[in-house]
Amino acid sequence: METSLMTFSKRLLRWAGACAAALACNAAMAADDAADYPARPITLLVGFPAGGPADQAARILADRLQSAWHGARIVVENRGGANGTIAAAAMTKAAPDGYTLFLVTRSHVNVKWLYKTLPFDVEKDFQPVAVLLTMPNVLVVGPSVKEKDYASLARDIAAKPDTFTAFSSGNGSDPHLALAEFQDKTGLRIRHIPYKGGAQGMMDMLSGRVDLSFATLGTVMAQIQQGKLRGFAIGGEARNPQLPDVPTFAEVGVKDFSPQAWYGVMAPAGTPPAIVAKLNRTINQVMNTPEGRKQLAQMGALPARLSPQEFAKLYAHDIAVNGRLIQELHVGVD
Repeated sequence: METSLMTFSKRLLRWAGACAAALACNAAMAADDAADYPARPITLLVGFPAGGPADQAARILADRLQSAWHGARIVVENRGGANGTIAAAAMTKAAPDGYTLFLVTRSHVNVKWLYKTLPFDVEKDFQPVAVLLTMPNVLVVGPSVKEKDYASLARDIAAKPDTFTAFSSGNGSDPHLALAEFQDKTGLRIRHIPYKGGAQGMMDMLSGRVDLSFATLGTVMAQIQQGKLRGFAIGGEARNPQLPDVPTFAEVGVKDFSPQAWYGVMAPAGTPPAIVAKLNRTINQVMNTPEGRKQLAQMGALPARLSPQEFAKLYAHDIAVNGRLIQELHVGVD
């Protein structure tokens, strides 16, 4: 009995040693996956046209990464259209080697619920890498709105339901969903006017044909700072440093409502974990430098610092939350 136990113990020790050696070998091999990365140009796909906030964020990231990885080349490639799904589809068809990435915005989580068929699986074909930034939505009003602040605007909306108009960049877009959630939280009724993209809606708000929007800050900050538009309330736990005079929604009395967008980087599913980890580590570092923070601040954004696992949880959470809202609203693609 004693001899059998000793023999078993020796075998167990030999097995544990072999497992430890195998794990060490696997870890070394995994590290080798990223040792020379990047060894050639990286393509960063953007699902929106050049000049917009997503494109700006992509170019800031490319500049920061090239500074960190001396000699590296990051090519920003704009493939706009179909709510970003054209660029997303192109990335999912690329080799999972870290050389084709996708600049993802929070609105990407909506496409699962807006399209009956997609050339990819929103939940299975994307490897979350890093969140670049968060950017609040702001309740912004044009020259047609004569009220001086949120309180007077809310009072007049309550007195005249469905009279005030709010534009969005399309049914199911983040500004549309922010408007819908706001109405659900407050009971106020505003007439929604969806546009094919935000440019025409912005022109109509500036000219007084549309009253307001729940826009992401990056799309309206310059007009607010120039006095062409006014911000009445903003998402986030604290006031945005770029607009210190604009109160948060909590400050004006809208509880449990803090609409914010995020931009991140995705890789094809199956990308080696070591490459994902290296990208995550480097992106978090470069976007949180003083220069990175300064560049993001100019577009009304703040840097984030999430692990791939934390990003994956955020992504899954927002798919579920926005899905419920879209289904309740019976929203479809324009």
